[in-house]
Amino acid sequence: MNLRRARLAVVTLVLAVAGGCSDGGSGQEPAATPTTPTTAAAPPATVPQPPAWQGRAAAPTARQEVASAVTDGRVWVLGGITAAGASAVVESYDPASDRWTAGPDLPVAVHHPAAATFRGEIVLAGGFLASAGDLYARPSNRVFALRGGTWVELPRLARPRGAAAAAAVGDRLVVVGGRDTSRLIAPTEVFDGSSWRDARPLPAPRDHLAAGSDGSSVFAVGGRRLDPAATSTVLERYDPAADAWETLPAMPTARGGLGMAMAGSRLVAIGGENASRTNAEAEAYDVGARTWTALPPSPSPRHGLAVGAVGTTVAVLVGGTRAGVAPSDRAETLSPV
Repeated sequence: MNLRRARLAVVTLVLAVAGGCSDGGSGQEPAATPTTPTTAAAPPATVPQPPAWQGRAAAPTARQEVASAVTDGRVWVLGGITAAGASAVVESYDPASDRWTAGPDLPVAVHHPAAATFRGEIVLAGGFLASAGDLYARPSNRVFALRGGTWVELPRLARPRGAAAAAAVGDRLVVVGGRDTSRLIAPTEVFDGSSWRDARPLPAPRDHLAAGSDGSSVFAVGGRRLDPAATSTVLERYDPAADAWETLPAMPTARGGLGMAMAGSRLVAIGGENASRTNAEAEAYDVGARTWTALPPSPSPRHGLAVGAVGTTVAVLVGGTRAGVAPSDRAETLSPV
């Protein structure tokens, strides 16, 4: 009996060992099942947003035929024509806060002036001065700078002119185009901070044009030749280092009384008028590619308006809604541009 029990115990042990080996008795641990490493999902591609218009806070003063300049993130609106006549009002608009702020009045009521930011100061040049009910009685050659919250007078232009345009490039302020009471003015005038000098004339003289700068050149676009029926598509570039003008691809839409802003590497031209209508067109010129692109048209066609770029936002402020004196307080922005 003892021998039989011993044999049964041995058989039981062998069977137990064999049943515990998953590989048929090799005694090794089963191989691990291979796993596929997981890859993090790629973030979705960023789709550029198309430019869109947005209505903003109305301007405190309805007007048209203004000048504008940008400094400290604000677009300044200077002078112009109100329902009561020529204006000395100065107001600034902050697109980030959608707020307007009153500034110091100009020393004179003037419309159709030119303005730019030069050496950190807003400089206003020329325009028309009204007299005895005649809005266009006298073209002005006076120049003012906003310095320390006060307007100070600078050396005067050699030629009184209104409906001109201005832009700062490098360490110079450039005034182009415009007219007096009866003639277009071709000579370009350049200010070095102390005095004005004549530079190469505008190849296609015109008034009611717009100007902007990319920091090395001045671009002059659109305008008209004394008559609203004689509007222009011309785009020209002035190189102050060479004192030379170059004609660039024409703007798609002929118009005068337009506004223009430099947004990044693009000139953005908005609004204006011709003999039959007020323009809603917004068009951008890529300086590097030398091509024009259509942007969404303005919901509120206007001429004699203020246009200024703050970052990727272009503010379009006030302006006339139809031919003649029809000032508005409308404010809109187009972004991103």
